[in-house]
Amino acid sequence: MKIVTGLADRLLFAAGLLLFLQIPQFIDHYTQRYAGYRQALADSVQQYQASADVHYDGDLQLMIHEFETATAPAMRDMGRKMDGERMRLDEMTAGLATLRSGSLPARIAQVARGYDSPLLRATFDDFKPGLPLTVDAAICGLAGGILASALFNLLIWPLRRLLDRRPLLRV
Repeated sequence: MKIVTGLADRLLFAAGLLLFLQIPQFIDHYTQRYAGYRQALADSVQQYQASADVHYDGDLQLMIHEFETATAPAMRDMGRKMDGERMRLDEMTAGLATLRSGSLPARIAQVARGYDSPLLRATFDDFKPGLPLTVDAAICGLAGGILASALFNLLIWPLRRLLDRRPLLRV
């Protein structure tokens, strides 16, 4: 029994290590994709700003307000779209700053709480696991291996206690 559980423990440690090694690399891929989407959004908002510069003395908020209060439904929809894109750009800019220069826990938290589901799914679809050689990857890998091993040992502990208490047959 000890050989089997010892082997399972080591295999789970290795699996946890290899799985968690991928986290920093995945976050880097997500950051690159996120930056691309943010740039496309910034380009769109810049076009709105250029129009506001010409027609509203540079006051984008006034232009958006006029669109949102227009009588035509299509104009109101366009105003809401412009305002939503402007707010989304601010959110994405703050998120990108964290993803680019935050600590590993901050970057993981940013992906976990502020993720963009289609963006995350697309990143996952294109992600190719590798063997990253970074300090962050090593820390994540060790944490994953220890976590997998600890969970296994926590789950197997009652079984070990039960088997250790079983009386031996004496002949």
